[in-house]
Amino acid sequence: MIKLKNIQKHFGKLHVLKGVDLEVDENEIVAIIGPSGSGKSTLLRCINALETCEGDIFFEGHPIETFKSLHEYRENLGMVFQSFNLFPHKSVIENVLVAPSLLKKQVTENDAYDLLDSVGLKEKANAYPNKLSGGQKQRVAIARALAMKPKVMLFDEPTSALDPEMVGEVLDVIKAMTDVTIVIVTHEMGFAKEVADRVIFMDEGEIIEEGHPESFFTDPKHYRTKQFLSKVI
Repeated sequence: MIKLKNIQKHFGKLHVLKGVDLEVDENEIVAIIGPSGSGKSTLLRCINALETCEGDIFFEGHPIETFKSLHEYRENLGMVFQSFNLFPHKSVIENVLVAPSLLKKQVTENDAYDLLDSVGLKEKANAYPNKLSGGQKQRVAIARALAMKPKVMLFDEPTSALDPEMVGEVLDVIKAMTDVTIVIVTHEMGFAKEVADRVIFMDEGEIIEEGHPESFFTDPKHYRTKQFLSKVI
């Protein structure tokens, strides 16, 4: 589904991504973990072409340069950020419908209600963001991303801005997703262990280790992975 070859990213003199190679299969759930500043979020932004980078990105076997525009490419990708980025002057259902309407996607109001129902918020359709909890706002953000019917969902630490008691409700929504490829940057080790098909550990702009969650968490090979896990588990 996604293939990255030798991805390099600089911010001035700061070398953030140092030759990252990664392949993500269709319907695979990949969790990316690592310390702050390791390049995890930047990698997601490069996948979504929100950041320019050196190297090659392929989607379904095609270089992203072959798409007619970045908008055409990004229609395949949904992205959910740490902050919810909802429009405060629009109701919940209006937030869900705004992107499809701008891009002339065939998404009806009934479709939007069904999406809100899937994230447990159908009854909040006419509420405004200032009346929602943090967990509810993030679930609306997920429904909004799904409204574009993406093939891939990218999550950039979707629970980091939430109170601890709200984390579970967002992770449960992600767990329930089917027929979509997921790449998630997360600090929730339990979620990564339970749900991911593969866990990737990044440090200082490189992929240090990756593997199936069971072996990754019980028998990490790289000393840096062992050091990190000893502090977060």
